[in-house]
Amino acid sequence: MGKFDSILKSQTAKKYYSSHVEDLYRKAHISGEVDYDYFENLNVQDLQDYNKKKKYNYDLISLWAILEMRKYLDFQLGNTYNPYFLEDNSLVPIKNLPDYDYMPEKARVQSLLDIKFVKKFILEGITFSNVYIATYEIMDMNNVFRPFVQFFTKNEFGKFVEIAYGYDSNDNGNVELFIPSFNYPVFLTPKGFIGLPLSGKFIKLNVYDYITEHDIEKLLKNS
Repeated sequence: MGKFDSILKSQTAKKYYSSHVEDLYRKAHISGEVDYDYFENLNVQDLQDYNKKKKYNYDLISLWAILEMRKYLDFQLGNTYNPYFLEDNSLVPIKNLPDYDYMPEKARVQSLLDIKFVKKFILEGITFSNVYIATYEIMDMNNVFRPFVQFFTKNEFGKFVEIAYGYDSNDNGNVELFIPSFNYPVFLTPKGFIGLPLSGKFIKLNVYDYITEHDIEKLLKNS
């Protein structure tokens, strides 16, 4: 099984295991506005406590904790983006969609499947360094699980920031990526290549390290 197979659509959910996000949220949430940073930090602390023996890369565990909690909070608050319920590529929180009340639960949450770390790749002369690629699944209108992908890097303050996102807009197995520094989309294939349609080039993404939900399960059950 390839490292990028998680972007392929499936009839059944690939995600079956989560960290302690729900328990942490229910124990700490009282009422009123939800502080994303607070809850994300709770999950980071929780997972890093299990990772004291440094079984997994610190940054991968931290980003996993941040993103899994963030997506859970989005689910609770209706802030999830589900591009497969939209007519164009303008992302809108699902709570603002007319079909929100009728959407199945799996269409309301982006479920984190894996995070891959790529040291460097170059697109059209632009170098991208130390990139973390997070892949999620979410249900579409036909009850099929489809991908949503985000690219992150760390800024000068050590904070993870998004530099790209994408999804399978054409239902062809490739993820259409939207990168702010590009005025046209590029494509991520299930073989781990980024395709540049204007030049016809394909750039291989070499995964240096990665983490999956199965690693999180092992971490929490065997610590």
